[in-house]
Amino acid sequence: MSVINRRRDRLILRARRAAAYAKTPVTWTPSIPTVLTALFLVEALAVIAFPQIRVNRAALILIGLSIPLGFWLFIYWKIYLSVFTTPYREPVPLTDSRWKAFDFIGWGEERMQAFLLPADEPSKDLVLYLHGYPSSLGRGESRCQHLQSLGINVIGLDQRGLGNQEGRMDWTLLKVIADAEALLEEAPKQLGFTPERLWIYGHSMGGFITIRLAAYPSGWWEHSLEGIVLESPVTSFPMIIDEKLPGRMVMARPWVRHVLRREYERIHPDLSVRYATSELPYWGLPEVPILAIQAGQDEMLGEAHFALFKEHLGDVAEVHVLNDMPHTSRVDLPVRRAKVEAWLEAMR
Repeated sequence: MSVINRRRDRLILRARRAAAYAKTPVTWTPSIPTVLTALFLVEALAVIAFPQIRVNRAALILIGLSIPLGFWLFIYWKIYLSVFTTPYREPVPLTDSRWKAFDFIGWGEERMQAFLLPADEPSKDLVLYLHGYPSSLGRGESRCQHLQSLGINVIGLDQRGLGNQEGRMDWTLLKVIADAEALLEEAPKQLGFTPERLWIYGHSMGGFITIRLAAYPSGWWEHSLEGIVLESPVTSFPMIIDEKLPGRMVMARPWVRHVLRREYERIHPDLSVRYATSELPYWGLPEVPILAIQAGQDEMLGEAHFALFKEHLGDVAEVHVLNDMPHTSRVDLPVRRAKVEAWLEAMR
């Protein structure tokens, strides 16, 4: 137990750069939305339990005044559930028996599970694979197997709140990034050596996380990161939020941003990224080689994210637009594998 505690202390105290590390504080002082929600529910139950209230003038006035409050609370929790919880999606199991599962300590001292696909022959190279949202590692397994066939060790995980990983509530990108950094810190122990070269492969939202990690490397991999592969990457979290918000709520952006800011500050006392800065170029611009593989038929992200990528990283990246490739990682084409393989082989 003492060994685990020491490892947790190192995880918390070690200065990393890409994410936030303080555990969400436990407070016995309820938030205003929580109190108002409780009062609103009590009022609703009272109306149901005591029908005579409905003919009381004072009670009717109180109920009338509560209607705008109820609408406000509905919108508030709708924002929270849209942004700070992950949707349930049936996980796709890993099929390759060579995967080795292991536990590590992620954000907030929380135990998580990850997987290692070791190279067939001894290799000091490593790739971290990061899937998209709301996907899972199993959906990108063919990409991991292809990378492993090149003689590279591959490590990955179902990200927080997705697949078989716990953590659906109070979900934030900073937690996911912190988990990825913690996984990289754990990698040498699982491999039995410190990798000499590292690449990070990110698909969709995993690409957005990859950009952040590569812009702010830390630990053993700060000087071992050789480059990153971005497949149809997200480049702006505000764009994603606008797409996730229901109906006409996008029109209330100032209030939505206020709610997002309050919730982020509650979850992350050591907040390092704000809503307005969670997009390129403020998110970070990596200074390592970049291979970008863009789906020509990006039915998920459209053209806006790729346009932002080209504006800020297009001149320093090797970019390939594959017209026959869709966004989903369930589809894998030989042309994608050929582009990735050629780029990696040129660097090794």
